[in-house]
Amino acid sequence: MEQSDGPKRPKLVDAADGDEDRLSVLPDDILIDILAKLHRTTMDARTSVLSRRWRGLWKLLPVLNFPLGTEPPLGIEPKHIVSALTSHEAPVIRHLIVSLREAAAESVAMWLPIIAPRLFGELSIFNLRWDRDREIGTVELPCFQSADRICLNLDDHGLALPPSGVFARLTYLRMISIRMRGPCRLGDIVSSPRCPLLQKLFLRDSYVQDDVVVIHSESLLEIGIDNVLLHHDALGLRILAICSESVLQIDLKNLALRQLLVVAPALISLKEKGTHYIADAVDLSQPVVNISAPQLMLLEWNASYDRSSVQFGKMAHLQWLHAGQFLVYGSDEDFAHNHIRLL
Repeated sequence: MEQSDGPKRPKLVDAADGDEDRLSVLPDDILIDILAKLHRTTMDARTSVLSRRWRGLWKLLPVLNFPLGTEPPLGIEPKHIVSALTSHEAPVIRHLIVSLREAAAESVAMWLPIIAPRLFGELSIFNLRWDRDREIGTVELPCFQSADRICLNLDDHGLALPPSGVFARLTYLRMISIRMRGPCRLGDIVSSPRCPLLQKLFLRDSYVQDDVVVIHSESLLEIGIDNVLLHHDALGLRILAICSESVLQIDLKNLALRQLLVVAPALISLKEKGTHYIADAVDLSQPVVNISAPQLMLLEWNASYDRSSVQFGKMAHLQWLHAGQFLVYGSDEDFAHNHIRLL
């Protein structure tokens, strides 16, 4: 009598034999979730060769990721991004991540208009340039009406902001290593009329072609500006004015300013470091810094201080003051006295 060891396990079928594997019998939404966790759109497309059941599912992913190095030696080609976006069938895209190497500005402009009307989430673009002698171009940014986060690192490429349109859902904007170009002013696009919900604004290692940047916002909570200068034929950003009923924190680093104007009734924290203030050669009586922040609780001021040129309004709630490091004696004595005046 033949003995039985119990029910036999079903044989795992190799998808390479043309039959379906275990995963392929799962519902589409689970398969899409598995593909989304691969974090690489190119890998998703290649995985689809495992089974006819997987084929085309990557086109339904809400997240598209083109990481650096997916296509050696220079990363994925722009035409492949265009092909992927035009083939994508999901009604909306929640997150688009694109990492590029030595990408020309015009190649980025090929696919930005395709994604703009379909993105209901975050856009992240990172470009790495090794050849500093290579001519830089200008990326024309379309209006992303439904994006809530935009992060751009163009590694010194130019960026032309859209002259019209409202970023109606944008709450977070970070721009690194860009050269502002075009007729649209930075202050105009980040102010409330065009970014009514913007809460966090960060700009670093960039050039701005405007002599005056004025930010009017009723939604901003945090502003960070670090190493931002005028275009390379000027000394630096001349006037920075921030007028906001909502902003709570402002961090300014490594700027060259002729004037800093801040009117922020709700501001709690103001940090300034490494900023050089250029006196007005025509009108020496004009204040270099004028800050009105009656609710301020934390002030970090590392620049020189003189009551005739640096004016702080009443700060009845101030709890923490940092006036920078200084030498009591020696060649920096005058600079030290400036800090002592603030204390």
